[in-house]
Amino acid sequence: MARVLTVLAHGDADGVCSAAVVKAALAGEYEAVKIYFTHPVDLAKDFGEFAEGDVYIVDVAIDERTADEVRRAFRSYGGRVVYIDHHPLSVDLPGVEVVHELGSSASELAYRRLGGRLPRLYSRVALYGAIGDYLDHTEWVEEALEAWDRRLVYFEAGVLMQGLERARRDHEFKRAVVDHLAGNSPPSAMERLMKLAEEQARVNEELVGWVTRNASMHGAVAVVVNPPGPLGLAANLARGLTGAEVGVAAEERGEIYVMSLRSRRANLNQVLRDFARRYGVSGGGHPNAAGARMPKHLLKALVEELNRLAGGS
Repeated sequence: MARVLTVLAHGDADGVCSAAVVKAALAGEYEAVKIYFTHPVDLAKDFGEFAEGDVYIVDVAIDERTADEVRRAFRSYGGRVVYIDHHPLSVDLPGVEVVHELGSSASELAYRRLGGRLPRLYSRVALYGAIGDYLDHTEWVEEALEAWDRRLVYFEAGVLMQGLERARRDHEFKRAVVDHLAGNSPPSAMERLMKLAEEQARVNEELVGWVTRNASMHGAVAVVVNPPGPLGLAANLARGLTGAEVGVAAEERGEIYVMSLRSRRANLNQVLRDFARRYGVSGGGHPNAAGARMPKHLLKALVEELNRLAGGS
């Protein structure tokens, strides 16, 4: 029977770079490497559908609501499972090889785990992911950047982030990006990625003006709804351009809001996980950058809680 490696990854820059590091380091040991993109809410479902052979899960947080389902899926799987992540982890994963550390990107953790199998030049792939997740001030990143002109690395990371954002849910293209990076080719050498990055740069500039005009203040919380651009960027701009403690960007999907949140000091992961448990919704992430999905009518209650946390009125 053919040896297969399955990689389940988040579809942002950190997830794509983590998958590329895993593929570059391990492809020679397998007859097939299969890449799939998922997110916390669908991790258990996608694991059940796609897991084959040895499985690496990179940069995918475990959602509070589906944690038990994820544990059951992992426990019942007959093969090897390696989980590499940097989001707060509130559950045990018996039988799983866990590589976990707060404050470092999944790309850095994957490279530190597997980099010994790769030429040193591959450090730049992990650096792109770290920069893409705002986790570029760790000891490893500072040391790895010494091998490069950091201006080149940051330019390439920007191309990758912008291009992947523009690609959205085009998973086939993102697989091509993983292959490209696994060959240690720079993002700017991929023509379509450069074109998408240029398009996204124009969208982002328009978003700056839109947020300036449309952000609404609720005490220490700035909120924008249905921004014409990336939710994470919109939340960051809402926070930064208004001087708010917390920025919230929400996108309507039927009766649900999909949200991205950014804060200066408030621990968003803590408040969202608590909110999620009490209201039976999904939410969590990092202390200063997190996401949530919930019925639209709960936005007001969430903003009130964020204000209490941030000291707003």
